[in-house]
Amino acid sequence: MKRWGWLMALMVLLAGCVAFPANGSLKRPEEATAKQQREHKPPPKDLYVVAFGDSLTEGVGDQERKGGYVGRLVPLLSAEDGVRTVTVANFGKRGRRVSELAPVIDAHHKELERADLIWLTIGGNDVMNVVRSHFFDLSRERFAKASETFAARLDRLIRSLRTLNPDAVIVLVGLYNPFSSTLPNVPEINDVIAEWNRASQAVLSGYPRTVFVEIQDIFAGRDDLLYRDEFHPNAAGYEQIARRVHQALRERKDWWLDRNNRLEGR
Repeated sequence: MKRWGWLMALMVLLAGCVAFPANGSLKRPEEATAKQQREHKPPPKDLYVVAFGDSLTEGVGDQERKGGYVGRLVPLLSAEDGVRTVTVANFGKRGRRVSELAPVIDAHHKELERADLIWLTIGGNDVMNVVRSHFFDLSRERFAKASETFAARLDRLIRSLRTLNPDAVIVLVGLYNPFSSTLPNVPEINDVIAEWNRASQAVLSGYPRTVFVEIQDIFAGRDDLLYRDEFHPNAAGYEQIARRVHQALRERKDWWLDRNNRLEGR
């Protein structure tokens, strides 16, 4: 009996050693996993953004002088978990067409090479050039021909950006129709804008880590979102664009925030 009593005491002692850690608490597996994730969580990232293109990137029409959609995107991205700071180099300029962007890339290649995000607006002035050049004989055919030229130049532009920076997420903001009241003689203008947007999307689909942001629906029938020149967005219009771009970026957050995922994704 004494021997059995001694064995029972030893078994209880060993069971206590296995069941309870030295601090007297027993962590569940999910708690241990959560702790490991916290310990391996990467530090917040300092984002560097290059924005270039036309007047929408410059922020023309923003009566609140907050920098258009670009300026409004900065606080939205800064509030994202995992982001510490957002620095923007803005090279947008009023009136630029796609054929005028190659020198901009050459002049700012150092900034583009280190960018995490590249934001681009282009095409509105190319459409406007067709309108001005053929105001009295506008046709779908003229817009279609100009769209082909635009798409070819956009393709060369994106290829140049991708050569400079294989990892940056390139965001192209699409076109909207500001001509509903100024071009009543061209009722097909909405279809023309949609075709140009589809051409841009087709170009971007051939390159990794690119995002096309559709905004045509935002401005449809919304003259209240336009500046008094009836062409550029006003402050409210830029706010809508910023939120749409932010939404698109959030859906692909791992592309621009996860350093271990820089070469993945389309």
